[in-house]
Amino acid sequence: MANGFLTPFLSGALGEYSRQEERNDEIISKIIDSVANKVLNEEIPAEEQLIKDSLRYKKEYEANYGPDVAQVLDAANVFGNPTDIGVENALQRFFGTKDYSLNNFKTKVEGYKKNNPDNFDTLVGSTFTDQRTAKLDDRKEFINTKFSDIPSIRDLIVSPQRKEMTGMTGLMFGDRVDKMEAPSATSRLYEATKPDSGMIVSPLAIKSELGIDVPSNVQEFMTTDLFTKLTKQAYDRFDKDIKTQSVKRTLETDFGVRKPDPKLQETNPTEYAAQKKAYDEFKALPAADRENIIRDNFTKDYIRKEVSKMATAGVPGAAQYQANISAQSIAQGALTRIQELQQYEKAVSSSRPFDPESVQYNADEDIEEVKAEARRQITSLGLNPEDYGI
Repeated sequence: MANGFLTPFLSGALGEYSRQEERNDEIISKIIDSVANKVLNEEIPAEEQLIKDSLRYKKEYEANYGPDVAQVLDAANVFGNPTDIGVENALQRFFGTKDYSLNNFKTKVEGYKKNNPDNFDTLVGSTFTDQRTAKLDDRKEFINTKFSDIPSIRDLIVSPQRKEMTGMTGLMFGDRVDKMEAPSATSRLYEATKPDSGMIVSPLAIKSELGIDVPSNVQEFMTTDLFTKLTKQAYDRFDKDIKTQSVKRTLETDFGVRKPDPKLQETNPTEYAAQKKAYDEFKALPAADRENIIRDNFTKDYIRKEVSKMATAGVPGAAQYQANISAQSIAQGALTRIQELQQYEKAVSSSRPFDPESVQYNADEDIEEVKAEARRQITSLGLNPEDYGI
């Protein structure tokens, strides 16, 4: 009797469970297709073309200055932005001046290799194009092997909260990805396809070994007079543009505090709340204060663009100054992110203080990843991350 009574109920429950499993499989399939399309059809072909263009420039320099010079320049990531302007700017950053001599550099490289053959092989043994090619191959391999392994994919994209489920709930729903979770699951899978960001060779180490010093006049690029001149130009331009209503709206959008994207409410509620708070506080300010904030942001952007033009034109010290500003921005972004991770760790710990079975969050691993990426970016500029607190 009991079994007969329960049979329809169990059959219905199992049927609903099966239907939910099918819908869940459809969601996961769409996530896989979306990420695979972006990586295989957009990012990998773009990276392949970038490597191809980089090697083309490397061959040109090899033909003009020999394979050793080309290898050193490749190790220093001179061909990382494979355009005429990109390579020239990289050379100016590497040498610290536009008045460099590749013929003199060739003599220095050949002398170093003759006197330190083992050190030379270590210094340039794995160039940036070598590493990029290896990382690209690893990414292709990851896509080919992991994307056909659904259990592995589930482990990558299921939210940490679902993985914490226990008992019957965990058994039945702990490996699910529902429709609301699809955006964050897509992001997790995409991040998993990214290769390791670490680089073996440092342009800074190469410069140090070869005795390349940055001329002292580079440090004098942004003088008080130049800064005052550029600031005045920016203010004059801003005061003129702000009087035109259509331009004023553009300035407010580009250089004010932007209204948060409503989609963040679902994908990242914490970030949405922070952005909304900043936006509400900005809108609550008097009009004159809002205009001053917009003016300051416009001025910073104007100076950045003018310096970029100077670097492209080969103005002495401009490329190095631009690299320094970029490094400062990278470092500040990393330090801000580290502070956010530390605060999140404290918040999680305080919310679960007396539950030894609860899943705690330790920020150490994430912090090291942030530091490693910042170090890689700053080092690729030919600068020392330690000089920027990283």
